Amino acid sequence: MVGHAVRQVYLTAGAADIYCETGDATLMTALERLWRNMTTRRMYVSSGIGSRHDGESFGRDFELPNDRAYTESCAAIGSVMWNWRMLLITGEARFADLIESTLYNAMLPGLSLSGDEYFYVNPLADDGHHRRRPWFDCACCPPNLARTLAAIGGYFATVRENEIALQLYARGTITTSLPSGTHVRLAIETDYPWDGAIRIRIEEPGTFAMALRIPTWANEVSAAINGDRIEAVPGEYLRLERPWLVGDTIELMLDMPIRRVTSHPYLTANLGKTAIFRGPLLYCMESADNPAFDPRSAVLPVIANFAAQHYDQLLGGVTTLSTTLSYAPVEPTWENELYRTVSNDRPLISSSPHSATLIPYFVWANRMSGPMTVWIPNE
Repeated sequence: MVGHAVRQVYLTAGAADIYCETGDATLMTALERLWRNMTTRRMYVSSGIGSRHDGESFGRDFELPNDRAYTESCAAIGSVMWNWRMLLITGEARFADLIESTLYNAMLPGLSLSGDEYFYVNPLADDGHHRRRPWFDCACCPPNLARTLAAIGGYFATVRENEIALQLYARGTITTSLPSGTHVRLAIETDYPWDGAIRIRIEEPGTFAMALRIPTWANEVSAAINGDRIEAVPGEYLRLERPWLVGDTIELMLDMPIRRVTSHPYLTANLGKTAIFRGPLLYCMESADNPAFDPRSAVLPVIANFAAQHYDQLLGGVTTLSTTLSYAPVEPTWENELYRTVSNDRPLISSSPHSATLIPYFVWANRMSGPMTVWIPNE
């Protein structure tokens, strides 16, 4: 994946369309190769793409700086457009997994909670100067975000033959007709992504198949039809086919694991650092929640326990993560130094324990300005 990040994913989306029309296998071979390169060498942990301000472009393999990340909001949207086509072509859950991560962690940060300010660029570390703006001279991101959010309902389910597949989860109703002619109406109750309990109620009878995407990140999954337990496997679809009656209920329970994620050893910007996820959401530390220390000087212990707590009145209603970590303040003696010889009788880092709060990355920069970081050094 090279060149201008937005144009590149628009190009791959177009190539996927041509494959659908022509069946040219060489196009799919190229698209698969490009997808692998992007997801294993040139994509941020947020699923954002485009690492260089110069040309708004992809960098080399593993060139993914955090404070200088470009990760344009439009590039995230273009990635969703491409992965949506790949999902429709293949029916493979990995594309839906990436769509979900991109929507939450790479696109949604581009819009303020007030809905009237925007990020063009979405860095994963900041000193407090990067803030959303009402508009841009190159005004691609604001309308692109608006049209994507307006169309978001169309990304939740796909249909083929006599099957409806649920790709994303949110509270609402899905009404559609399958290619076989069967009418489907589903009512979904859930607080996802804050909670992994998903309840699907059949509101129109019929014989058809359902496929429920089980996210790859889920460690434990339980599922039931009308109370009868059935097996579900992370990273795959739970496929169900039967004559459905009005009132039949499918219950899906995904655990919401708090995950410490590391990166490839060649990704030098993240050496010795950890990123934190809960369920599908990437988290960050922002100074607004941690006024006692600079989040960029935090150090995560080898063993760190996280507690999740939901706050309805915080940032529109979010689940935070709290933990105890070490804080390594910059010594005043560094004021007149940039480099220092290491001494065996002096520790490299002098730290003290501090309680810390992490928030979902997509809601950062909605309050007072201050430092923010996604990647936290390990102890």
